[in-house]
Amino acid sequence: MIVSDNSPSGTAKQFVHGCWQHRPMKPSSFCCLIFLVLSSGILDTADADRLPSTVPEIQEMTIESQIEANGPLDDSTKMDWITVKNGSTTDTTIGKGELISSAVYRESLLSNGGLFDGVKNTGFDSSDQRDSSFNLESEKVMTYSGTDGSHLVGNDYLLLDVNGNYTSNSTDSVMCVFSDEDYLIPNPAFSDYVEAQGSLINFNSGEVSTKSQVRAVGSRISTSAGLSYQIEVSPDISLGEESAEGIVKTRFAGIINEARDKKTTTSSKSKSKNPYANDWNKTAATNTWKDETDVAGDISLLQKSFGYKSGLKL
Repeated sequence: MIVSDNSPSGTAKQFVHGCWQHRPMKPSSFCCLIFLVLSSGILDTADADRLPSTVPEIQEMTIESQIEANGPLDDSTKMDWITVKNGSTTDTTIGKGELISSAVYRESLLSNGGLFDGVKNTGFDSSDQRDSSFNLESEKVMTYSGTDGSHLVGNDYLLLDVNGNYTSNSTDSVMCVFSDEDYLIPNPAFSDYVEAQGSLINFNSGEVSTKSQVRAVGSRISTSAGLSYQIEVSPDISLGEESAEGIVKTRFAGIINEARDKKTTTSSKSKSKNPYANDWNKTAATNTWKDETDVAGDISLLQKSFGYKSGLKL
C-alpha cells in the first residue's frame, strides 16, 4: 500500500491485476534509528525502467527563505511535475513506447506561536539529469521553542511515479500497461511508485534538518530514476536543551512491477520451443516495501535516511 497525499492518514494505492486501485489506509508505526538505501535495476538493456527525456524548453527555479519569528507561522511549498515521452499529459492510455514520470513535492510548517528560526532553500531544474544530479533539491534547517502552550506541525512529502509501456509497432494498450497483445518487445512494461514522508506533530522544541531530492527525467537510457530523503531531529543546544520534545513520524514505501522482454521471434516455430515466449505482457517481478518510524516524547536524536534508484544500470 502507498500513501497518495501529504497527510499522515490518506488513501492507499494498490496494484491489482495490472491496474492501480485506491483504498483507505491506517498508519502503523514503530520506533527505530535506520539508514535505508534501496535500489532496483538489471544490467540487461532490455529488462528495466527508462526515464523520459525532458521537453526542449528548460525551466529553473530557486526559492530561498530565512525566517526569525515569535508568533504564529504558516509556510508551505508544493510542486506537481509530470513529463511524458511519446505521448502527452492528456492521454488516457499509455501508448507503445510511452514513458510517464510524475514527481510530487510537499513541504509545510504551521504553528500557533512560539520562537522560530529557520532557513530553507529549494531548487528545481527540468533539464535531463545524470545519476549524480537531481531535478528537485530542497534543504531545511530550523529550531523551534514553543511558548504558552504553542506547538509546531510540519510535513515533508516526496513521490516519484514512473511508468512505461513496451516499445513495438502495435496499437495502443489500455492504462494497465500489461496488456494481452502479442508482439516482439525490445523493452517491456514497468510501473514504479515510491514515496517518502517525514512529519512533525505537536512539536514543542528542538532542532530539525531535512533534505529532499528527486530525479525524474534523463536523456540517457542508463540514467536511473532517483528519490532521496533525510531527516534529523535533535535538541537545540543553543538553549541548553538535553532533548527535543514532540512527535516525529517517517514513512518510506514503494510498489514495483516489472515485465520481461520477449527474446524470441513471433514465429509459431519459436513459440513452440519456448513456452514462456508470450509472457512479456505479464508481471514478472514485484517488490513492495514499507518502513515506518514513530517517536514521541523526549528525543535525544532521530536520524533517518532513505535512498532509491531504479534503472537499466546503477
